[in-house]
This record gives sequence, C-alpha cells and structure tokens, in this order.
Amino acid sequence: MPFENENTYVRMVEAGKEDEFHRKYEEALKEVESYFHKEYPNIIKEDIVESKKIKDISPIDGSEIATFQLASDESVNKAVDMLYRSYKNWYNIGYMKRALTFLKAAGMLSDQKFKFAAILTYENGKNRYEAIGDVDEAIDFMRYYAINLIENQGFIKLTGKAYKNEESMSVMKPYGVFGVISPFNFFSIGVGMSSGPLVTGNAVILKPSSDIPLSLYLWVRLMHDAGVPKEVLAYVSGSGSVVGKHIVENKKVAGIVFTGSREVGLDIQRRSIDNGPKVVITEMGGKDAIIVSNKADLNKAVEGVARAAFGFAGQKCSACSLLYVHKDVYDEFMKRLKERTDQIKPDDPRKKETFLNPVINKEAYEKFIKLKPEYNKGKILTGGHELKRPGFYVEPTIVTDLPKDAYIARNEIFLPVLSVFKCNSIQEAIEDINSMDYGLTGGIFTEDPNEIQYYFDNVEVGVLYANRKSGGSTGSMVGSQPFVGWKLSGVSGKGTGSFYYLMQFLREQSQTIAH
Repeated sequence: MPFENENTYVRMVEAGKEDEFHRKYEEALKEVESYFHKEYPNIIKEDIVESKKIKDISPIDGSEIATFQLASDESVNKAVDMLYRSYKNWYNIGYMKRALTFLKAAGMLSDQKFKFAAILTYENGKNRYEAIGDVDEAIDFMRYYAINLIENQGFIKLTGKAYKNEESMSVMKPYGVFGVISPFNFFSIGVGMSSGPLVTGNAVILKPSSDIPLSLYLWVRLMHDAGVPKEVLAYVSGSGSVVGKHIVENKKVAGIVFTGSREVGLDIQRRSIDNGPKVVITEMGGKDAIIVSNKADLNKAVEGVARAAFGFAGQKCSACSLLYVHKDVYDEFMKRLKERTDQIKPDDPRKKETFLNPVINKEAYEKFIKLKPEYNKGKILTGGHELKRPGFYVEPTIVTDLPKDAYIARNEIFLPVLSVFKCNSIQEAIEDINSMDYGLTGGIFTEDPNEIQYYFDNVEVGVLYANRKSGGSTGSMVGSQPFVGWKLSGVSGKGTGSFYYLMQFLREQSQTIAH
C-alpha cells in the first residue's frame, strides 16, 4: 500500500485547476460561518458543559469565533478513568482494524479539507496556501501512520526458539492513556500527536491550544464518526496551566505528547517524574538558522530565506529567525533581502494575494512591541512596527549588527523577526549554531557540494535543507522528511512522519510457550 502526500494545491495547479482551488476555498470561507457564535462542549463520551468558559478569538480582527469549555479537574479525571478502562478493548480489535479506521477517517478529512482550511484561516490566521497545507499534513500523518502499522504487521514478530521445545515472539503493546497537549500553530501537529498513540492501540485525551479549539473539536467528531470509539478519544479544552497540569499529574496517564515552549516542556518532564514514570515526548521549538555561503545562488537564497523567516509570521518551530551571511556577499545579499521583504505586507489572510498573516493573539502582538528595545540593540534594516488596525498585524522585521548574545538572537520569539550576522566562513557559522541550546531545523545555500556535505556532517540539528527556495528551513513533508529536534528542541530523537515514530507509543512484551 504506497503512501502519497496529499499536496492539494500543487496537484490542482499541475492539473490546471488553480481556479477551482480558489473557488472551493472561498466557498468554504462562507460555509464555515455557520460554525461561529456557538458554544461547544468537551467530549468525554458524552457532551460535557463546564461552569467556566474560554473564548476562541480570530487574529484577523479580534472578533469572537465561538465559546468553549474550561475543563475542570473533575472532568479531566473522569476522562482519564474512562480512557484507562477502555484502551485494551481498542487494542484488542487488532492493528488492521485500527489502521483501516484511520484510513477511512483520512479519506473523510480529505473530503472536507477546504472546510477545515477555512476554519484555520479564521482561528490561527493562516492564508489559504498555508491552511490547506496544514490540513494536507494532518491527512498525511493519519495515512502514513496507518500504513506504517500495517507494513510492520502491528509490530508483532516471531523471535525463534531458545530451546527446542519453545516458541517465542515479541509483541509491542500500548502503554494505556496518552495526554496530547497541542500548539496553536499547526492543526496537523494536534492530529499527528494524537494519531500516533491512538492508531497503536492507546487511548488519547486531547487538549488543544485555546487559540484553535474549533478545528480540533471537529476533527475529534470526525474520528468518532469514522469508527474510533468515544471511550478511547476524549476532547477537553481549557488553559494549559489548569487542564494541562491536571493531565500531566494524573497517575493513570502513561505518557504525554507535547509541542510548545521550552519552559512548559521542561516543566512537564519534571512533573512527569513525580507522577510517573511516564513516557514524555516533547518538541520544544528552535532557534533555526540559515547560512548563505559566498558560493550561493543569491536569488534562490533570498527567496528561501524570506519564505522561511516570514511564512506564517514566523510562528513555526522551523522558522528561520537567525541568518549567517558570508562577508563576501553580505552587502549584495542584504540589499536584495531587504527589497524582497519590503514587498511583504501583512494583511487579511482571507485575501488571495496575502502572504503575511496576523500573529496569533493580543499577547503575541504586545510581545512584538515589548521587544522593540531588543531590536534597537542592533540596526533595524526594515520593519519594526505594528499596524494600528483591528486584528494583530506586525511588519516583517530584519535586524542586523546585533551583539552575539542578544536576546532575540539566542531565543525563540515566534514572531516575524530575523536576526542577521555577517560571518567569515560556514565553519564559523556552524560553530555558533552548535553553541545554541536548540537544534531543530536549518538550511544552507551554496552551489558547492563539498560545503553542503560539510554542513550536513557537522551541524547539530535534526532537520536540514540545502538550497531550498520554497523555504530554506521549513516545510518538511510527512514520509520523506522526518521532523525531529535535537538538544532542547526535542527529547525523543525520533521524528514525526517517520518510520520510527510509532514505536514510541508501544512497549515490548516477550511471549514464550513451552511444549
């Protein structure tokens, strides 16, 4: 059963259906308005309404999309108890039935992809290309993990005879209940982090980001409709400090899958030790760098850097927020990069021509403003201003001549802000990159294959690209480009969308029968 990426926009353009793509998306923008201005329950087999609420706010204009529940400690415990009682029944239906259920669900999501993409535009501000790509990646995760499970025959293997009268086998079995705490920036991350443990026979309690509760709520409903029992997939919305804490500290939760900030990820690890032991799989962001060599194709490099730095307003774990440019090409390259960046104007993501969307919420908008003293420690080449209009819009910003230890040069800030350094060699740049706490993604632009190989051999980063014009440090594809963080970017060393990923949710049992 071959796996193929969904890749909707590329496929439709290649088929001469670009106009149809835009028509379907714009129709979906109207259709999804019917989901707005309603209250949605938590799902713990039954619909649960809590006394406290949270609001889903659109970054486009600050308007309210819908009302969701702030799950109580009691509800989290109720969900975990239900999941703990039920996961073995889900595992015991067999790996083939679970995989086929996921393939069915992936087909259902594919049929509704434009609806989900339009909701993401309203919820986290993605333009149509980013939004459809996000939904495509979610579909890819579901299909890839299902096919991987089938190809490995449920990870059950005969292990031979220790003695003539014995038959032995290795059986990989689920741990039990996994808590999934997902971020705002990718619907597909929430789907992927839930799909891994679920397809392998675990039960999942999903806590979405408070900034995108609707899209993942509808996904959970879709999964139930596809045949995943409600008893093994629960949905609880609420704040991380309340709901996430309850999930992590519940002793019946066997594992946590988290994507988000370094501070929260490390805190989850610490608290999991006190309430475990638990399997902890965290992706904690990055400070992702691109190197532009003096042997680079500058046109290719300019486009690759601009797209990686400012796509989705820099709110990607893989976004390029750090740039090293060789001194021989520095002046010419920076001139071209400024010209390209000045063409990027933040605007309403519903518009066909919009590339740069608003940042996710008021907190991110205010963070951009509060960091202005940090920008001024260097030279602001372009940008640096917020827009005074409804919604949360800020300019793409490039800062040069910073001190090496500047806050914005060493920390992930999740904004469209690029710190730039002049370097004498790629070796010097790599040494600086390797001194970072993070090691998620990175890229190099050079036409010298020896420099590419040196970069691949020496940089301490999990995901690498060379000469990627579509995004110099971004845009990994499920199946072909596993997404994995090193150092403080991630603890497992196994990438999402990889053939190693599912094994993290299974524990080995050795079975022997003597005759």
